[in-house]
Amino acid sequence: MDWNKFIRNSKFEKHVPLGAPPNVGGNVPITGNTFAGGAAGPAVTPAFAGGLQGAFGLQYTDVTLTSAQILALLTVPVTLVPAPGVGFWINPWFIIMRFIGGSVAYTDAGGAVSIGAGTLTTALTANTIFLTTVSPNSRKLLLVPFAAAVGAGVLDTAANPPTEDNAALAISKVTNNFAAGNGTMHISVAYTIETTL
Repeated sequence: MDWNKFIRNSKFEKHVPLGAPPNVGGNVPITGNTFAGGAAGPAVTPAFAGGLQGAFGLQYTDVTLTSAQILALLTVPVTLVPAPGVGFWINPWFIIMRFIGGSVAYTDAGGAVSIGAGTLTTALTANTIFLTTVSPNSRKLLLVPFAAAVGAGVLDTAANPPTEDNAALAISKVTNNFAAGNGTMHISVAYTIETTL
């Protein structure tokens, strides 16, 4: 008898379906029993998680950008969540950005800071959070990144496979790096891994 005891669980609960991808959001091993293989896929072993949660469902990860990373966002995007594997994409539910000013404030020559994976990307309406005055000042920005326009959201570019398939979620700058400055940015991301098809 082929019986799935997790059939009534939502993706927000911590049980994993057979053949599902591992959570690649962190480096803390999840301990426990190895899930048995079956017709739906191969055996799935305990995976990795970025926070205090199970390996699947709503995930959470933290990344702190150094001043050097902030100054190079145009040329070197920073990965917030690693690529999830072929056939899967990252759906960020919310993002918390916390800026801590250093001894020199950043200046901005223009060009939006954006967060996304593939063409599922949202630009900040302003880079004001990075321009906070010097230490010990701090500032916070709360985002629901793919709800850029209420009722419209963010539409990817049609492709086979689509650009967000197996793409890392990253923060970058569209044009012109920030100049000077030495503050840091702590970014928290709550996300789910979704199937492409």
